[in-house]
Amino acid sequence: MIDWKLPVLAALACVAVPAAATEQNADLAALDAQLPGELINDPSSLDWASYGAGLKREGVQAEVAGGAAIRFTVGAKSAHPYDIAASFPLTAAVAKGEQVTVGFWARTISADTPDGKGVVTVRVQQNASPYDGFADRTVAVGSDWSWYEASGVATVKLGRGAGQVVLQLGGAKQVVEIGQAIVVKGAPRIVGETAAPASAKAAAAEVPDLLKGAGRLVNDPADRRWGYNGPDGGMTPRDDKTIWLGKATRFTTRAVGANRWDVGAAIPVGDALKTGEKLLVAIAARTESAATDDGKALVGIRIQTNVPPYDGFGDAAFKVGPSWQLIRVPLTVARDMTADEATVALQFAGAVQTVDIGPVYLFKVE
Repeated sequence: MIDWKLPVLAALACVAVPAAATEQNADLAALDAQLPGELINDPSSLDWASYGAGLKREGVQAEVAGGAAIRFTVGAKSAHPYDIAASFPLTAAVAKGEQVTVGFWARTISADTPDGKGVVTVRVQQNASPYDGFADRTVAVGSDWSWYEASGVATVKLGRGAGQVVLQLGGAKQVVEIGQAIVVKGAPRIVGETAAPASAKAAAAEVPDLLKGAGRLVNDPADRRWGYNGPDGGMTPRDDKTIWLGKATRFTTRAVGANRWDVGAAIPVGDALKTGEKLLVAIAARTESAATDDGKALVGIRIQTNVPPYDGFGDAAFKVGPSWQLIRVPLTVARDMTADEATVALQFAGAVQTVDIGPVYLFKVE
């Protein structure tokens, strides 16, 4: 169990508390000894940079490790999540191919989102142009203090003093509090919600009889922390006991997009993909309404990375009627992807329509 005790964080001024260098180094060394991997930031400091139009910040006391947090008030959703953000530096170099994991305490005071949860996108990146990075993950932050993690394999080299963690806050009008953050390299998790790998959760997942024997399930169909791009209100979580696992997400497209992917979802795969592997994607879907000739919704699908330029393969499309259907899409992997970057992308902007998506299953056909 990790002993989180460190010198008290600057609660009100959000400036690192002065401490004797030897005492500070001893505290950090003690924490590092308990952590998996190597500690590569200073968790005792909340002297973070922040930027963005209309962003307000203040230091607050918090009932989490360190005893303090920063309250970020985002007055309006920005055009891009990264237009409003906070960042803090890494204290060590990161080699290409090393695993980096970011963990932090957070809670939401209020958020103008369908489920009332805050939206924070985590990214490890260079601290100068062109800001190349990795480990992108968007987390939905609830109203209670919780520990959140994002992990990824470095796709760029970050020299000592050249790396930073960016917490993008512009994904919603919201008030969120973020407390102590810990970053390690050489380990896929610290503690908390990422403790069980996707492969372990997949092994225990409920699989419909229609898909028994389809292959090895590699994603967690119960994990609905999906990425989303599109207009406000275009993605709405729903309880639906008529479909497996009892959950669905409603996607609403109010105007045909210039590109089919202008409204879309990104579903984490959770397993590395190798060129030549055979996949089967199975999607539970139904149409609520669709302005198409036959009244059926049109949904695009591909496998792609979760960072620009979103390289991928297997572009296809399917139609779905008003009753729940299980759509099966066989694919062959055309490029290698790490477990942290591979996603199933669903695209909805090909028609004015409202579509419900239930569980999504990804099998490796063996």
